[in-house]
Amino acid sequence: MGHAKEIITMDVYADNRGIIADGVPEIEAYMKEVLPNMEEKESFKKELLEIGRDVTEFLPETG
Repeated sequence: MGHAKEIITMDVYADNRGIIADGVPEIEAYMKEVLPNMEEKESFKKELLEIGRDVTEFLPETG
């Protein structure tokens, strides 16, 4: 086909659906590991909102 590397020819002209389908379970496992579910996300958000600090001591006095 004139491409310098065979992988380019395969990428352009081959049917890659089988290759992609074979990788789906691995991708799903990875996504479950790195993406929090909504319950964990809400719990984490609440924890962050509970962390607070009075910053008025760092602000310049007004008035």
